[in-house]
Amino acid sequence: MPGEFKDDDSRREAFKYLSCHYSWYARFAEKSTNAPQDAHPDDIHKDHRGRVNFTQRLPRHSKEMRNTEEYTLLAEAYTDFFEILRVALKEYLPEDTAELSIYVEHLPLDASSPCYPFGGFILNISACTWAHRDGGDKRLCLVVPFGTFTGGQLCRYETGFSFDLKLGDVLVFPSCDLTHFNMHFKGCRGTLVLHSDRQGDSWVRDCHGWSTHIIRHS
Repeated sequence: MPGEFKDDDSRREAFKYLSCHYSWYARFAEKSTNAPQDAHPDDIHKDHRGRVNFTQRLPRHSKEMRNTEEYTLLAEAYTDFFEILRVALKEYLPEDTAELSIYVEHLPLDASSPCYPFGGFILNISACTWAHRDGGDKRLCLVVPFGTFTGGQLCRYETGFSFDLKLGDVLVFPSCDLTHFNMHFKGCRGTLVLHSDRQGDSWVRDCHGWSTHIIRHS
């Protein structure tokens, strides 16, 4: 990541941006559908499968979090800001805050998220996206821009709104339900995005179906 945050122009040829995810994910989990109840989870694997990724039965952190030094540095740098955002969310969106917090409070081994009640954050460098929906997100995402730039407005197709966000602005919206994209930009532009994996609901409900196995064989 060092050296990536620099002047750029999203109209240039071969433009691309860097996106670093520091999140707890529950998607693509192996569920216990049709798994025998009289066997320990560690002894269960699908027929004709030589190897089993047992860790995929649990919420897991993104690969960027394996760089613990970088992750810890970012999490500590954003500590006060995350707390300000948490307090504001609880004040203005209490029901959403309560719903989002459930997944984080059920992470295995008493793990936590620095951006509670969200399950993680994304650092986008020179971000300029095509129209899309984040179908994997739960309820809301929170977007904070930073840097010195022109353009880069965040647009929401269904509502027809365009937000000219600058440093210090915060936008919260249902990224899973609304199509959104960026206008072209010039300059140094980044965004901090807070979000949660909607598949966390499956883990909270019954540990992806493994809860009876965990109780019975623990």
